[in-house]
Amino acid sequence: MKNDSRSLVRVTNRQLVLQQLFNHPTTTRVDISRELDINKSTVSAIYNELNDEGFIEELGQGESTNRGGRKPNLVCLDKRYGFVASFEVGTNHLRIMFNYINGEVISYEAVMLNNRDMLTIMQLMKDRLQKMEQNNDTRHGLLAIGFSVHGIVDDNQIVDAPFMNTNGIDLAAYFENEFNVPTVLENEANLAAIFERDFGDRENYRDLLTISIHKGIGAGIIANHQLYRGFHGRAGEIGRSLVVGQNGELVKVEDLCSEEAILNRIAKEKGLAELTPMQLYELYRQHDEATEKVVAQAMQQMQKIAHNAVVGYGPQAVYFDSPLFDEIPELYQQLRDWLQVHHVDIPIRMIKGSEMASLLGASSIAIHRFLKMDQYSLTLKWPKSVSNIK
Repeated sequence: MKNDSRSLVRVTNRQLVLQQLFNHPTTTRVDISRELDINKSTVSAIYNELNDEGFIEELGQGESTNRGGRKPNLVCLDKRYGFVASFEVGTNHLRIMFNYINGEVISYEAVMLNNRDMLTIMQLMKDRLQKMEQNNDTRHGLLAIGFSVHGIVDDNQIVDAPFMNTNGIDLAAYFENEFNVPTVLENEANLAAIFERDFGDRENYRDLLTISIHKGIGAGIIANHQLYRGFHGRAGEIGRSLVVGQNGELVKVEDLCSEEAILNRIAKEKGLAELTPMQLYELYRQHDEATEKVVAQAMQQMQKIAHNAVVGYGPQAVYFDSPLFDEIPELYQQLRDWLQVHHVDIPIRMIKGSEMASLLGASSIAIHRFLKMDQYSLTLKWPKSVSNIK
């Protein structure tokens, strides 16, 4: 029993030292020992172990203290320890991202899909992974894989994904067997929330909410720094909330104000078989009357569902993740102003670069899973291509 206890303490101390490397751009052994209140010899032993494994990059000597003495050796997490991959399968696209272990983006790619067959898409993912493995500049190569799913995920299984047909294929099991690394699946809105938590708004909110407006509408909930998933992963499905439609019938709110709903209504108004998002954005910029009317009606519904979500979950801050807002930022500004008028007095932000948010969240959960540190707070490197707009 004593040996088991010592082993557990040893593992915990190792994870705490790793956490210090993630959460400080530069540090020293002395600083780590002081921050964790762990004796220097224990920290040195763990440091040497992590250094031998390739986690640590030595940066040279820092400045000595006012009292003089030896200059400390500055160190940081070595991003080239390894890399993670993340994928998001949309209705007509596959998004692919590779990140170093510190979260820094190595590459991002969006591939248009002409073929929706899942086996074809999986082969494309495999090809990209194999190419990256052949050309990567890290010590240990691929560490883990994350998937962003537009639907409900429970216990690493897709429970309900209305915009993605896997044909019964277990994605996690398949890629774990193919590449022999941990593979994690999570809901897209949840991942956008994880992105905001882990890549650092610099304000470090313990409780935050992201509202994702894509094909559907979902909310990602961070409560006390942890992702709240609800029973069987069903928390945050705000797009499935029921509201009264034009004819008095009950309808899901996402049937009125999701991007998919807006596209379908405008296409119907114009007698078109279908309408692409890019066509929608262009029509709106041209002040097309029918388009402006449909969008205005959808935004009225979105204002109410966003207000109710904020009131219901009680976050410290709320973030909106939407390609519609990326392309037409005045719609976000109208929503923000409406919420403020209706007494939402917490910080309201838009994630600019929304197409990357869930992939960055997927990279974070992949990094956490590889390290076996799912419950630990790790600060990852903020990407240059994404920003939070007030």
